Amino acid sequence: MQKENILIVGQGIAGSVLAFQFPEDRFHVTILDDGHLSSSSMVAAGMWNPLSFKKPSIGWNSEQLLDSARSAYGRISEKLKIDFFYFLPLNRIFPDQRSANDWDDKSTERTFGQFVINNYGKKLHALVKQPFGHGTVNHAGWCDLPKLLNTSRDFFSKKNQLIEGTFDSNKLHFDEDVWSYDGIKYNRIILAIGSKNSTVSYFDWVPLYPNKGQVLTVRPKEYYSEEILNYGNFVLPIGDGKYRVGGTYEFNDPNPSVTEESKQKLLNKLQSVISDEFEIVDQKAGYRPTIPDRRPTVGEHPNIKNLYLFNGFGSKGVMYAPDAARQLVDFIMHGTPIDTDISVRRYFKS
Repeated sequence: MQKENILIVGQGIAGSVLAFQFPEDRFHVTILDDGHLSSSSMVAAGMWNPLSFKKPSIGWNSEQLLDSARSAYGRISEKLKIDFFYFLPLNRIFPDQRSANDWDDKSTERTFGQFVINNYGKKLHALVKQPFGHGTVNHAGWCDLPKLLNTSRDFFSKKNQLIEGTFDSNKLHFDEDVWSYDGIKYNRIILAIGSKNSTVSYFDWVPLYPNKGQVLTVRPKEYYSEEILNYGNFVLPIGDGKYRVGGTYEFNDPNPSVTEESKQKLLNKLQSVISDEFEIVDQKAGYRPTIPDRRPTVGEHPNIKNLYLFNGFGSKGVMYAPDAARQLVDFIMHGTPIDTDISVRRYFKS
């Protein structure tokens, strides 16, 4: 059987996970990528959390998403021969007594309770301020995105599956049921270009907006923990005595550079929770592809055959991408309908 040629545009977390989802005996996948310029995937902390904290509840579709993530990242880890996917407890600092009471009440429910750990008597580091206590989330964790994406890039490059360059829609053509890009023919084109979606006219009707985020890498003087801390922002241990701290949400900011203002906001909020001194090791900024209903946007263009969108993962790409990739590949291979919650058609007006 002749393999189908697939071109995936974008090698962030979305494009990478999707590329690994296609069976190699049926598809030849090529990835076009610009070197992760302004990619949110290279800046993001890579955490996942099955719960929502504003009003304690289980996040949208968390059980299915976690099952798909475990399966997909396990396969990718074996293929790349690296570890990059880590389960870690997450400690949520309660901002007030009502939040603490709501958490305690919700924890008695079986469905919510499976995602939390009974932490009575558990102490956090002495430098952590928690006048109203904390709750601990089970099944949370983080993905080392730079390690995953850089190793994946080397993997695809060695197999001649990577084209390095900036996507130019003027080089994309459709003729007699066959796509071509820069003179090379493909059966299907999948756009996984994150916040750059607005630069491509094919899916400009999808309300995807760039949401700038900034994060710090810090080294505390005394604080130490191997668990994630959440207090509205987060503190994530990344090894070698360093922690990722974030993140900001900055809509309508076209400046891709880091700013002193955001650094100070992150640092001030961090020191309001942890009484310590922090060396700033690094500061980065990137743009998340966000959408009003905070769901991925996946599927074939309603009027253009074999052109697909794989986008809208926002700040939850690590948790959302594997299940969305499974659904898109099942749709391409078997015609299995994509869930209406994430289908690109929910935004199409004929």
